[in-house]
Amino acid sequence: MKRIFSALLLLCLFITTLSAQSNKKDIDKLLQDGKHYLKFTSDTVKGFKLLSEAKEASKRIGYKEGIVASEVALSFFHVGRGDYDKVIEIGYKIEPLALEAENYTLLSDLYRLRAFSHGRLGISEKSYKEFQTSLKYAKKIPEKNLRHHRTAFVYENMTLYFQRTNKSQDSILYYYEKSLEEAKKIQDNNPDVTLDAKYDIIANANGSLGRLYMFYPDGPRMDLAEKYFLDALEIHKNEKYKIPLQSKMLLLVYLSNFYNNNGDPDKTIEYATNVLELERKVNSPYDRVDAYELLSAAYLEKGDKTLLSKYTALHEKLIDSISEAEKTSIDAPVNQIVSQEKKKHTTTIAIIAGGIIVVIALAVILFWKRKNRILHKNYENLIEKLKAEKRPEALIEEENYSKTSSDKPFTITEETADALLLKLEKFERSKNVIKKEVSLTWLANHLNTNTRYLSEVIKKYKGKSFNNYINGLRINYIVELLYEEPKHREYKISYLAELCGFSSREVFTTIFKKETGISPSYFIDHLKNDINIIYEQEVDKVV
Repeated sequence: MKRIFSALLLLCLFITTLSAQSNKKDIDKLLQDGKHYLKFTSDTVKGFKLLSEAKEASKRIGYKEGIVASEVALSFFHVGRGDYDKVIEIGYKIEPLALEAENYTLLSDLYRLRAFSHGRLGISEKSYKEFQTSLKYAKKIPEKNLRHHRTAFVYENMTLYFQRTNKSQDSILYYYEKSLEEAKKIQDNNPDVTLDAKYDIIANANGSLGRLYMFYPDGPRMDLAEKYFLDALEIHKNEKYKIPLQSKMLLLVYLSNFYNNNGDPDKTIEYATNVLELERKVNSPYDRVDAYELLSAAYLEKGDKTLLSKYTALHEKLIDSISEAEKTSIDAPVNQIVSQEKKKHTTTIAIIAGGIIVVIALAVILFWKRKNRILHKNYENLIEKLKAEKRPEALIEEENYSKTSSDKPFTITEETADALLLKLEKFERSKNVIKKEVSLTWLANHLNTNTRYLSEVIKKYKGKSFNNYINGLRINYIVELLYEEPKHREYKISYLAELCGFSSREVFTTIFKKETGISPSYFIDHLKNDINIIYEQEVDKVV
């Protein structure tokens, strides 16, 4: 009888083990399907549901790796939606279980996602420390190809820290190149990392390097930027690879920005519109705000006032929403960090918690101050330019600038060009620049020349299209007026826009920011409070 009982007990244990193994396989399949829906389809909600099912099923059978894997995958869903406080909350909640499971891949992902989210919220030093932890675990992954894959991811994400803290561009370049180097070490057709995953990282690294060279501080390298962008685009076009929609959307933002900087509004619109089409499938407010800004710039260049007004309004509304969401989100990671410190040092909790709150508060303040510093620097540059224009040597500098040539074929004789430049100089100093009827045809008639000659001279010697040239003159006019005559600082933006020849407040605001780097309201507010300017103008009155 005992033997029969023992045999039945062993049979039950065997069946239970088989059932658990079967359940784990089912859960792993749910995880795989959920990740697929998140990365490669527009039905991210379906992916979220599958991953949530995997999490609950893992909890029922005590499958630790399943719980951690599903929570990490769900964190990717929240990152895509910009819900960074949720990512941080999940990360702290599952950290003990992840450490217990000792799965280095999941640990690296957990810390990387948490680091990325802290970085997005401006908590830079915390972000950097967590990236270092993520890198440590990535390098411990035993499978060679998986190790290269996760290490490449960490290097790529770490650039966020250097971007947010205004560190050397060389550091950003170094980590993008390290990411590309690691990704290329992944063998094709290996059992641990798919071709799609490998070339997703390579495409992302190429796109990021292209963007870096486009804005390189030592001078833009558009040739290198284009090379890297086209390399990334080739990967996205290759039907062999299934690249996640989020990655493709990011490259489209970069391409739209590239063509915007190269003065090609049609290409800018094409790629920005593609971004919005994809963004409807994968909710990503940061990519949407970039697309709105690029569309505003392109329609400004094309002179389409209706669409300019539409996308400017959408951009401003979304910027306000994101700013409000980020300020609200700051509270969640602060509470998480304080909670962690409580567990580690219960005897000194008050001091540590207070210290952490102060550090984080300072980090947030510094982040916003850094933004304001950039704006203030643009303001100071503008004021210095206004002061310089009062000096006698300013006229000489303008003449020298006017003689700047380009490499494009030029069909006008030097004598004709010089004569036209003198006429343009008189026009620039007149109030004709603010007349609403000014157009290429109007100005050509006014200067007794033809539109082709006028357009070529402006392009060659002023380095601008006709529209940008006129817009720049109008902004210079209103900037000088606001600087010289304090009473104009009390007028509404809409009145100032009309005063200098613009058709609407939205068009004026967009062009003012493009020309000066600051908004008209920022410029006016700082002029009102600038003690040095107030003093100088009072002295001028007395003298």
